[in-house]
Amino acid sequence: MASVIPRVDVVFLAYSEDAGKAPSVTLDSICTVSLYELQRHLQVKRTERNSMGAEAYKHYKWYNAALVEELRTTGKGQPRPLLQAFHWYIETSNRCAFRVEGQQYEAVSLVVAAEVEHWYCARPGHSAQGSRARVVSNVPIEAAFTGTTPPAKTPVVAVHPRQHHPSSHRSTTLERIGEEC
Repeated sequence: MASVIPRVDVVFLAYSEDAGKAPSVTLDSICTVSLYELQRHLQVKRTERNSMGAEAYKHYKWYNAALVEELRTTGKGQPRPLLQAFHWYIETSNRCAFRVEGQQYEAVSLVVAAEVEHWYCARPGHSAQGSRARVVSNVPIEAAFTGTTPPAKTPVVAVHPRQHHPSSHRSTTLERIGEEC
């Protein structure tokens, strides 16, 4: 029997000032990572940290640690050899999507695994991070972040090919985009 590589979704939420625009969801990349690769990549980032800025480096360390934790979590005491990471870029005009635990942020990132959500939130001068148990649902990622399952003839979410977005404009969220403020 072939083994299945566990999956995590990494979500970056970006704010769009165009209130009339439907949220867009883009599958940015899919990659398979190992503990060794994550450790090597972290070493490279440590040498680059002065050029990337303190906040960007802090965010990267959170991202790397969340993936490492998922690789080390199997419930059987054995580390996973590989993890498949799906990187999503979601753009929305809903400011509520950037509110976590009653606080408004400019950037929110998620690493969503089978059992746990890891989150990182930032605004100038302040950042917060944490994890929580995940309530599992079978809702597709596009529908989960728009708050509804799109009707067959009325697309609510536009899925686009990846375009370059500066990392300073990337973020993600715990609250669903379609929820009311």
